[in-house]
Amino acid sequence: MIETLHGKARLSIEELFGRKWRVKKGLIFLTFMMLCSCLSMAVPNKTYACSCMKPPDPIKAVAQSKAVFSGTVLDIKRQVLDIDGIIEQQIAVLFDVEQTWKGLNQTQVMVLTNLDEPACGYHFQVGQTYLVFAGSYNYNKELLGTSNCSLTKGISVAAADLNQIGQGEKPTEIVSLQHKMDRMAYTNRWAYVTMIVHRIIHHHLDELMVVGGILVAGGFILVLLIRKRRGL
Repeated sequence: MIETLHGKARLSIEELFGRKWRVKKGLIFLTFMMLCSCLSMAVPNKTYACSCMKPPDPIKAVAQSKAVFSGTVLDIKRQVLDIDGIIEQQIAVLFDVEQTWKGLNQTQVMVLTNLDEPACGYHFQVGQTYLVFAGSYNYNKELLGTSNCSLTKGISVAAADLNQIGQGEKPTEIVSLQHKMDRMAYTNRWAYVTMIVHRIIHHHLDELMVVGGILVAGGFILVLLIRKRRGL
């Protein structure tokens, strides 16, 4: 009788731990799938396909641009940007400004462009001088951007445009923006972390709360099952 009871008790314990482990595995799998789903929503990358309209004449291009200047490229660096929860990979170009026609009075300026020509990125080279037509990058007033859809071109082939827009002015505010380029390179290391935080806060807070609620409910059910089995 004792052996029988002992065997039943042993069986009950084995069943308890067996079922407990199966429930735990199910919850672990459910949690893993939910986290993968959240991360897939929280780590978007912006992609581009280049399609250019016919560029305007230089006079109209100046009016439509936020900044127009000529300058020599000092530095070029690939940057990873967190723009309101969207990861964007760009080329940052640092210019030494020689003349300015609009929107700029500093001796240096940083301009962004897409990674390559299929994405409408303009291919700049260090040491070369360009006439640059820049707009606000992605509607961000603090950043300038340009592309191969603009009238941006090497100064050696810009004579016709320069004849139309006339003589520019020398910038008077002396600045050095190399530190800004270096600081952006530093933020590359943290861009994905800050992007996930911004993405969750701005776009997926409701989904995160639902996932948290499901995990809490799942944990509560697991505790109830364990207590129920221990009571047998």
